[in-house]
Order: sequence, then C-alpha cells, then structure tokens
Amino acid sequence: MKDRSHDEAVAELFQADPFYAAELLAEVVQDGSADELAILERQLSVAFATREINPNS
Repeated sequence: MKDRSHDEAVAELFQADPFYAAELLAEVVQDGSADELAILERQLSVAFATREINPNS
C-alpha cells in the first residue's frame, strides 16, 4: 500500500463529502483558531484545487 500524507487523506474525504467540508469550514471560521483555519485551508486547496485538463488525453 502506498503511503500518503494526512492532507491527501483528508482531501479524499472532502472530495467524497463536500457538504462535510463546507460544514467544517463554517465551524472553524466561527470557533477555530487562525492556525486551525490555515490547516483547513491548505487541506481544502489540496481537495478542490483546479487542475489543468489536457484535451488530448
């Protein structure tokens, strides 16, 4: 089994359940610290970053 980072694992969870990701973001914005928000933003960017699509593939 290939090892993966915690951020990659969380990103997969967010991709599978975007509603959960949105709820978590709202909660952290309301009640979390700046550090927690920074971590969540990093994980969300991994999950939902736009990727260039190659039309020839």
